[in-house]
Amino acid sequence: MIWRGVSTVLALCALAVPAAGTATASSDHGIDRPPRALTASDKAIWMSEWVACRRRTLRHLAYELHMKVPASRTPQETAKALATRAMLFLYDLENETDAGIDGCRNGLLWGFYH
Repeated sequence: MIWRGVSTVLALCALAVPAAGTATASSDHGIDRPPRALTASDKAIWMSEWVACRRRTLRHLAYELHMKVPASRTPQETAKALATRAMLFLYDLENETDAGIDGCRNGLLWGFYH
């Protein structure tokens, strides 16, 4: 009897978690300011990549990078994949690469939604 109740609760939780994840992803429209936690040099990288990627559409950047983007992907997933591919060999340090990826992803989303 107890196991039946536990399995019902787990099943309901499993259904609620993906719905919460999609609600969060669909509300991510990109930001136009770098996170405050970044250093000054990382903020400069973040903003330069934001500006560079802001000028591109998702479709155009995918074409430039020779990537196929399935129609089932959300704009957030597409922006993350494109930004990661674009920044892959651009910077030497991991923190610079992460700042570049985040800036590019936010620039792509900002251009897509605004």
